[in-house]
Amino acid sequence: MDKRVAIIGGGVAGLGAALSLDRYGIESIIIEKSPNLGGKVTGYAQLFPDFKDGKALVAELIDKARRSPRIKVLTNASIRTMARQDGRFELAMTSGDAVCADAVILTCGFEVFDARKQGEYGYGVYPNVITAPELELFLDPEGPTKGKLLRPSDGQPAQRVAIVFCVGSRNKRLGNPYCSRICCSYSTKQAIEIMERHPDANVTCFYMDIRTYGRGFEEMYQYAQELGVKYVRGRVSECSALPNGDIQVRAENTLMCRPVQGAFDVVSLSVGMAPCSDGAQIAAWLGLELDPYGFFQAKDDYLSPYETHQEGVFLAGSISGLKPIRDCLSDGFSAGGEVALYLQRLHQGRG
Repeated sequence: MDKRVAIIGGGVAGLGAALSLDRYGIESIIIEKSPNLGGKVTGYAQLFPDFKDGKALVAELIDKARRSPRIKVLTNASIRTMARQDGRFELAMTSGDAVCADAVILTCGFEVFDARKQGEYGYGVYPNVITAPELELFLDPEGPTKGKLLRPSDGQPAQRVAIVFCVGSRNKRLGNPYCSRICCSYSTKQAIEIMERHPDANVTCFYMDIRTYGRGFEEMYQYAQELGVKYVRGRVSECSALPNGDIQVRAENTLMCRPVQGAFDVVSLSVGMAPCSDGAQIAAWLGLELDPYGFFQAKDDYLSPYETHQEGVFLAGSISGLKPIRDCLSDGFSAGGEVALYLQRLHQGRG
């Protein structure tokens, strides 16, 4: 078939979609607004629950995509407008370039919640309050500290670490009542990394509920407890800085019905996920529906999870709801197959 598919987003879902289409001999063009492919997974030295090398996974996907003559890539590429004309999609780029496609797969991913919006935790005020993505950089052997967990304020080793779950998720006041689905598991993975490298460390996780689902996730949670990671059920009410730079955490232990507090070298905030920043504009261009929180709605969550109500427009990854990395990659491959079937029907109909 002489068809082309535009894939908006070059993360793992977009790469999976392109590779799936390639198997069917269908040309695709990946449009990525950042300088590099791979999305947020490029910042993960280890994935959960199997601790697979995230950077190696992304490198393998990118290498396969780059070696295919049917997969074109545009990076640093921003879309100025997008519309359907005479059965084809016309994408005008801010660079002045134009892309024409017979179908579109939206794989724009998600945004990380801005922890400054929860001022009670002191992020952006106290240097030793960091976010989970920043903790990931500390744990990365190729990161700025070569895998050493150091206090940002003075560069001293951090032995006492608090991890606060559900920052920006399950919060009606912020307009994010939904669960981000991966934070419990993602932060548990980080706690395990700390304890494996520093068995004498003190790692305490403050949580609302532990939600670890999927093959291997619950086992990872159990392993963390075996290593000595402490779990305290209770929402943290406040983080404040002590004169020596330590962070004092105040919370309520809802299992014991009493307040608790402790001082830590570093506090990591498990920030949740929010809809992609371009979602509303893309939905307006293509006449698509968003749910009350800003995620794209599929045609039917059960029977057509990758299709939209607009013919020729498909979804994959966290653009339609938050999910783990391997689910996003699986989405990409599956959406590619759905698009191949769609283009085949389109080709036969015109023939």
